[in-house]
Amino acid sequence: MAADKDRIILLDALRGLGVLGILLCNAPGFAFPMELSDSVRAWPFGAGAETMSVWLVTQWLFQRKFVTLFSMLFGISMFLVGGEKGSASKGGSGKGGVLYRRLGWLLVFGIVHGFAIWWGDVLLSYALAGFAVAQARSWPARKLLSWGIGLWVAFSLVTLLGLGLLASTPPAEVMGDAAEEAVRGAAAIAAYRGDFLSSLAINARERLETLPYEPIIFLLTTALMMIGLGAYKKGVFTGAASGRTYGVLIAIGLAALALVGWPHFAFVLNGMQERDLRLAEGLQMVTAPLTTLAYVGLMALAARSAGFWRKIPAVLAPVGQMAFTNYIAQSLVMTAIFYGGRGLGLYARLDRPALALIVVALWIAQVLWSRWWLDRFSMGPLEWVWRRLYRGPTALRRS
Repeated sequence: MAADKDRIILLDALRGLGVLGILLCNAPGFAFPMELSDSVRAWPFGAGAETMSVWLVTQWLFQRKFVTLFSMLFGISMFLVGGEKGSASKGGSGKGGVLYRRLGWLLVFGIVHGFAIWWGDVLLSYALAGFAVAQARSWPARKLLSWGIGLWVAFSLVTLLGLGLLASTPPAEVMGDAAEEAVRGAAAIAAYRGDFLSSLAINARERLETLPYEPIIFLLTTALMMIGLGAYKKGVFTGAASGRTYGVLIAIGLAALALVGWPHFAFVLNGMQERDLRLAEGLQMVTAPLTTLAYVGLMALAARSAGFWRKIPAVLAPVGQMAFTNYIAQSLVMTAIFYGGRGLGLYARLDRPALALIVVALWIAQVLWSRWWLDRFSMGPLEWVWRRLYRGPTALRRS
């Protein structure tokens, strides 16, 4: 019983780590239009030491790692909710039906979230990839890992080619134009600073602009979900793997992190050369699963330990139990702070250090709020709504 409890805490703690880590990466996307949020050269506040320090920490230690973690965890949920393919519940209906209804409603939530709240939604992508991975949820771990890693390697090669990293001369379109980014960004900023309908319309337009990338995101997310589920069946995400396994994952992940750090630091220290930035972006993308699994290993060892380190997963677990609620809450709070017609209207007025302070404040609030809520209720409010939609009446208040 104790082991089962530890495994649940570990999974919830990893979800909590994922949803909090994603916020730091998403923060510029809430405060600036798509053209500027990922840009260094066209960033309106320049490239001062404090600004670049926040950018460097975010890109090196956070970017891609936590959305990768969340994708892996969502792949695990395909098995936890759906069970073995073709399995039946006491009522005689297969668990697969529950799983597909769950994914169907997540797709609806994703559409509403992306168009009405924030354009950077990932729920739609998870729902679409989930339908594919649900078909493979009964595969053995080795087959899941083989397919997931194979898809990831293929995707990585395409990514490196697209960024021009495997060619002696990069394609001109990769270089981009900072002046053009700034002009497009200025027009979008004016719309986001307008009234509610103006910010709603420009948000919907930016969401539409991301939709053509969904096929690529689908393949990427499917690969990560398969890797996550395969690793779960090997015991990596349950805390059941050996200490040696976690040690190897940590060593490989930290080596990947060092590899990614090299071009990021070179970019900052060597006059922001385009070649360094493209190399940093490419390595960041292709090595993200390695670093993510290192983070998983560190969390698993923390859950096994005694004393202080064991408190870390215990603090994060309530956040993870309410991951859906906390993810949507982040969007509501951040758009209330930045979008015109929704609250403070601070859109494009704060530099990266100020954004990081807001993120830290929201981290603390969500840790405290999640524990307070779960002391009184059995699940988060949006988890309860979602569960009622796909499974039927569900008790919310603790007995």
